[in-house]
Amino acid sequence: MVCIVFFLWFDGLVWYGALISQLVVALVCSAFAYGHMKNAKRYREKYGELAYRYFFFHFIMPIFATWFACIFHPLLVGGQALLPFWLAIAIGVFLLSFRPLTLLHIKKSGFDVGHGLGIYTVYPEEGTRVSSEIYSHIRHPGYLGSFCGALALAFFRNNPLALLTALIFLIPVLVAGWLEDKELTERFGEEHKKYIKNTGALFPHKNIRKFLKLLFFLERG
Repeated sequence: MVCIVFFLWFDGLVWYGALISQLVVALVCSAFAYGHMKNAKRYREKYGELAYRYFFFHFIMPIFATWFACIFHPLLVGGQALLPFWLAIAIGVFLLSFRPLTLLHIKKSGFDVGHGLGIYTVYPEEGTRVSSEIYSHIRHPGYLGSFCGALALAFFRNNPLALLTALIFLIPVLVAGWLEDKELTERFGEEHKKYIKNTGALFPHKNIRKFLKLLFFLERG
């Protein structure tokens, strides 16, 4: 709610206010994401069995709030129509479908998305490295789904400023992906370095058609 009130207030100050407010919240989100990676070990050593409880409220909740504020912000941004209404809606629906589909495929790959936000950061032994199914095409399908969700809402608003606002959400998306890859590289070494080299972060390096068939038709292609 704090983020939404901030958006509603700041966006009306100047015509490009939405870009500045989105950038501010995106940087705050990135800072919390960086802090949550840097402090996980310290929280575990300091709080023991209660580590995740404190960690969740100090880092995960702020990340969650600012992350979704950035996703939904484009819905608040008005402006002159960019595309015909039917085309903007069609593109928006297509992009929005990526969110549930990526979550479905993450679960299908064996990664437990319901195990707890950030719990693998505090307790890395609770999770395993996954590189099959959708993860054989991209390293961060969950972040792709979130980014496509922001873009979809921008197309529903159908104006250039909303689209630019959604694009700024790439900052915390890329920061979170980089931090996750860094942590996994520390744990799995050369194996994960090779995986990074051969697999795109948000978009496939190759075989895009195969990736789309997997995503939309549950086929390996």
